[in-house]
Amino acid sequence: MTTTTSHPSTASMLETLRPLLHGTATGPGDAGYDSARAAWNLNADHRPALVVMADDAHDIRVAVRMARQEGLGVGVLATGHGTGAPCDGGLLINTSRMGGVSVDPVGRIARVEAGAVWRDVVQAAAAHGLAALAGSSTTVGVVGYTLGGGFGWLGRRYGFAAHSVTRAEVVTADGALVAASPEENADLFWALQGGTGNFGIVAALEFALPPVPTVYAGNLYYPLERARDVLEYFAVWSRSSPVELTSAVTFRSFPPLPTVPEQLRGSSLVALRGCYCGDVEDGQALIDEARAALGPAMVDTFAVMPTAALAGVSMDPVDPIGVANHMELLRDLTPDTIDALVELAGPRSRSPLVMVEARQLGGALSGSPDALNPMAHTDARFSLNAIGVTPTTAAAEAVQEHLARLEERIRPYAAGNTYVNFLDLHGAAPERIRAAYSERDWERLVRLKGDLDPHNLFRFNRNIPQPG
Repeated sequence: MTTTTSHPSTASMLETLRPLLHGTATGPGDAGYDSARAAWNLNADHRPALVVMADDAHDIRVAVRMARQEGLGVGVLATGHGTGAPCDGGLLINTSRMGGVSVDPVGRIARVEAGAVWRDVVQAAAAHGLAALAGSSTTVGVVGYTLGGGFGWLGRRYGFAAHSVTRAEVVTADGALVAASPEENADLFWALQGGTGNFGIVAALEFALPPVPTVYAGNLYYPLERARDVLEYFAVWSRSSPVELTSAVTFRSFPPLPTVPEQLRGSSLVALRGCYCGDVEDGQALIDEARAALGPAMVDTFAVMPTAALAGVSMDPVDPIGVANHMELLRDLTPDTIDALVELAGPRSRSPLVMVEARQLGGALSGSPDALNPMAHTDARFSLNAIGVTPTTAAAEAVQEHLARLEERIRPYAAGNTYVNFLDLHGAAPERIRAAYSERDWERLVRLKGDLDPHNLFRFNRNIPQPG
């Protein structure tokens, strides 16, 4: 556990702050401090000098100005699913009270406040036959996910969530509230579309919602002994699949808990999973090809479903847990790469990880050359994300050891790029953050960081360094 000495003027800062806020502020030892700093990932142990529970943009502005005056760095927490760097000794702004969501069904635009979660957007959009570009879990905060790119089961057809943004209201490093759009503060707007939280705190975000009321999606689960067969088929099948299909091969270990469907409970399986967001018959035909080639699945969950139900495809955990991960971008699923994945996650691997997933990239995720891309405009065909749960010290050691082994074993087949949203805690090393961007994008981001946040006020994140 990291321990941090409180800022010597915490008491005086709280005395100054509290009358100015619509929300609340707490420091170490105060009632509410621990709950205000708690992240969903229990391994993200923030130890800020003080926490502001913001009710609105006014509170964010007050907190930023105080931090700047006192020489404190600023961190932001909505749900805490992804943490680049713990806010130790800084001022942590918790935006979870700012959960407002509204949808304009005519313009197909959603507007969310800083602490909104995807579940609320998904439900509001579905009421009008629209879809949100959420990831695998709808309990994740919208703003943090989007600022790091954000891609889920509609990604190959509709791209990153970041590229659907039409406007943002941002508190800058000087405490001003400004609008950012293609027409207003265009450089800031560009940087927000994948530059994470380096350039300000988003108080409100507006983004487009595609008209996708239903999809054909699910999993074909097979025994781990079929891992090589599934990967070999996926490597070829995915090469010619249309952009309407986003697919993956996933190794999953399910706990023996009543929240897990009975047919999966306590099992370790490999799955071909995916989502088709076009004509249902075409989607069924694609999955029928896989069924015919691989044979009957132990569990087949593919079906026509509301787009709002897509979180059920991934079945990510909802309750807070401690997790550790490692990600890479894979050039391709060559025979050697498949050998490595079977060795690391297959039936003889003794893997302590709960998930290893190779997800198909390409399509709209490639982005236009002028758009900021938090995946480096890579030519990699797949992302690889490996996750372990760490409820005990022994479990954490086993997970970290296996993740280190995975990193070493996969290195020859990695593209050398990363995806910034999957870089958490120990994985968010400076060189890994740098590898998430192309040379041109990185140089522009560094210049803008120097212009917009010259004192690196916003530094508890996947930090972009000052120029020079």
